[in-house]
Amino acid sequence: MLKHLALLLSASAFAGPGVAIAQESVTQPEVVGMAKAIEAAQTSVDGGVLEAELETEGGLQVYEVDIVLGSQVHEVSVNAQTGEIVSATEQRLDSFISGIFQDDELEAAQAARGMLGQALATIEQQDGVRIEEISLDEEDGRWLYEVELEDTTGSREMMIDASTGEVLAGFD
Repeated sequence: MLKHLALLLSASAFAGPGVAIAQESVTQPEVVGMAKAIEAAQTSVDGGVLEAELETEGGLQVYEVDIVLGSQVHEVSVNAQTGEIVSATEQRLDSFISGIFQDDELEAAQAARGMLGQALATIEQQDGVRIEEISLDEEDGRWLYEVELEDTTGSREMMIDASTGEVLAGFD
């Protein structure tokens, strides 16, 4: 009996590290990054970003990017692994969406078009950083992109000034 127990324990000790290695290798797939996803979405719709989020739809990781262009808000889905456009839909702002977004918010998103991608790319250059979500918000009369990200320390938030592209709060 003791011989079987010793054999079982040595077998589990031998299998244990292999099991741990197998579990560690099951990680989330690499993603192209929020900056690249927004760049891809803006090749489809050349407007300003209101918000973007990394989501899973039907087992596929996608970035959903809401872009304003003129009197329309476009939702562009970008494959997070390949950076390819999955779908694009549009809604006129005079529909139910008009109550969600303010005119000055739409203007701020359009004005931020050129600098947002560079600011996001700067953030993503840090080791282990993955941006999960961005959204344009007004705070004390100033338009800021709130950025939610994951890094080696866990989840955290930071801000990007929508008029200057300056990365604020929480960035080293």
